[in-house]
Amino acid sequence: MSEDEERPCPSDLTGGATAKARNCCFNAAVTGGGGGIFNFSPHPDQVLENVLENVLCFLTDRRDRNAASLVSKSWYRAEALTRSEVFIGNCYAVSPTRVTTRFKRVTSVAIKGKPRFADFSLLPPDWGAHFTPWASVLGDSYRGLEKLYLKRMSISDDDLGLLARCFPSFKELVLVCCDGFGTSGLAIVARDCRLVLFCPDIDLFM
Repeated sequence: MSEDEERPCPSDLTGGATAKARNCCFNAAVTGGGGGIFNFSPHPDQVLENVLENVLCFLTDRRDRNAASLVSKSWYRAEALTRSEVFIGNCYAVSPTRVTTRFKRVTSVAIKGKPRFADFSLLPPDWGAHFTPWASVLGDSYRGLEKLYLKRMSISDDDLGLLARCFPSFKELVLVCCDGFGTSGLAIVARDCRLVLFCPDIDLFM
């Protein structure tokens, strides 16, 4: 039984009606005889999630956050609401829509595409790992995106133009072993973004 499932308290098991009434939670306001309004306390699950959000903000390592999200449904929801950085180890392991649906407040995204042996020309040129599907979804969902890290991805000049238009707070772009783009796409990003850092391999421009 998970922590999110309702568990009867010991008093309930013995038939204590008083304990049942005390533990019930009402999300309503009742007007008293003198016209006063009495607000009941929030649901215990809501209090727990508020506390978790404040605690998980100090958890920065993605492996620790992944482990925390497996504790219960409450931890899963709280971890998703407090995560600002997303790392995708394989661009085909999860869909872009799935990522943006779960994580709403992301400001940094890292995506890896082709496997490592692509560096040794062991994959055909049109193997895949295109950034275009990711660009369109990220542009619609993460307006506050500030950093994008891509490794072994195929990114076009149109994708770079979309990044420059959709992310007004965009500050950092890191391209490692990427292909498909040229100086015109880089010029669009450099012109429309306030601060941009490029870290590509020089040979990729040839």
